[in-house]
Amino acid sequence: MLVTQLNSTFRIGSKLVDELRHIDGIKGNFYVNETEYLAPTSFHEKGKPASELIYSNMKEFVEHQQYVFDTLWNRSIPAEEKIREIEDGIIPEFVGMVLDPFEVQRVIVKLLKSAKEEILIAFSTANALRRQERVGSLELLKEAAGRGVKVRILTPEDDRIAETKLKLESQKIDIRYIEESSQISFLIVDRKSSLVVELKDDSQEITFEAIGFTTHSTRRPTVMSYAPIFESLWRQAGLYQESKDKLDVAEDELANMKQYLNEVLKEVSSMRSKTL
Repeated sequence: MLVTQLNSTFRIGSKLVDELRHIDGIKGNFYVNETEYLAPTSFHEKGKPASELIYSNMKEFVEHQQYVFDTLWNRSIPAEEKIREIEDGIIPEFVGMVLDPFEVQRVIVKLLKSAKEEILIAFSTANALRRQERVGSLELLKEAAGRGVKVRILTPEDDRIAETKLKLESQKIDIRYIEESSQISFLIVDRKSSLVVELKDDSQEITFEAIGFTTHSTRRPTVMSYAPIFESLWRQAGLYQESKDKLDVAEDELANMKQYLNEVLKEVSSMRSKTL
């Protein structure tokens, strides 16, 4: 059974149910006992009987369906536990692969819209950031920042990123430059959810054609393993920018000094010429 907010008020207590469990991602239903199997041939409206049914009492077929049920049962959790999660607002922990590139983008949108406190993003390449800009993710980041969410972005730098950086910073979004050394981009939302995306082909302009293996997780150990990586990269980027700024100042001072010395030398040379 799939337990949701709509049916979470259900309580086990009737004589018809000895034990009830919850499992995600299940569609349809079937009935099986020691000797018989019964299932509708297609989905049907709630409260209405199915127009056609599949029935079998073949021993081998029934045993196979019992095995299917047992497999699902072993993957499920007690309904009371799921109901408690819903009532307490607890996000269930999970980690899994997202194989469909279109689903990856849907997850990104969902996570960005759900953010309440913090969004951390590390892009593997400057192109990865631009691909997300094309599909509207940066607009979602601006909306998040507008509702008080702290947004920080790490991205490699190129000639076209500077303009994007200024636009984001004008919306109170912090962005720092890092070296292009990884094939992985990752997103962390509220330190509760993470999405890790491998880069497959950075030459592609469309996200769906550029990304590869992707994992989505709400398991705290998994999520928190990426948060320190982000913080370390963030500090390094800050130190690098600070050093770069100091170097730029030193270069300007050196250029000014050289110009001053050249002017002094010209003045001295001019005075010598007049003396002679």
